[in-house]
Amino acid sequence: MKAFTLDIDELAALVGLLNARKLVGLDEALFQAFTEENLPRLMAKLQAHGWVEPAERPGTWHFDEDLMQTLAVAVAPEIAVLARTLGPSRSIVFYLADDETTGIAVTDEQALVARLDDHGEMVAQVMMFLNEKWPAEIIVARVAGQDFDAGRRAEVDASGLSIAPASGRAPASGLMPAGKTPWSTEAVTAFLRGAVDELRAGRRRWG
Repeated sequence: MKAFTLDIDELAALVGLLNARKLVGLDEALFQAFTEENLPRLMAKLQAHGWVEPAERPGTWHFDEDLMQTLAVAVAPEIAVLARTLGPSRSIVFYLADDETTGIAVTDEQALVARLDDHGEMVAQVMMFLNEKWPAEIIVARVAGQDFDAGRRAEVDASGLSIAPASGRAPASGLMPAGKTPWSTEAVTAFLRGAVDELRAGRRRWG
């Protein structure tokens, strides 16, 4: 896993420079800092923190390639995975596109943006983020534009994890055993694998 720590306005600027208004699963208000009026200040801040540097031609920039490739997955994902505590609300979002996975967790002032090496790292992050922070939920959904489309939802509480309907659809068979499943790495992996494979409809399976 490779991680980058950005201030919220830096995240807004880089997402805006990738021609996106927001990232699915994150509060749209986080991206309001990206305006034409704020752009000179934001570019100066990005340069000061080493995320961009001036290019040879005036008014153009070289960007940190690893960071921008990581964010590009979040801007145009096939599937998003949202893990969220319900009281108080905290969330982490994972974005899947082909074989690439990007995770983003936001605090009051900063965003942690990470490129994950495999789905096992995503499962580990979900386990660490939600463990003993019940009640919680995990949502896996296709992305249409910059919004969630049809998907699957699992509820998590002290007694374990269970599939619930999402987007008005009944749970698909085979995602997990019926009823509660004890909270474990195996249960989370089974739910995520089943949901991702179903939503991709056989195009590219969970690896």
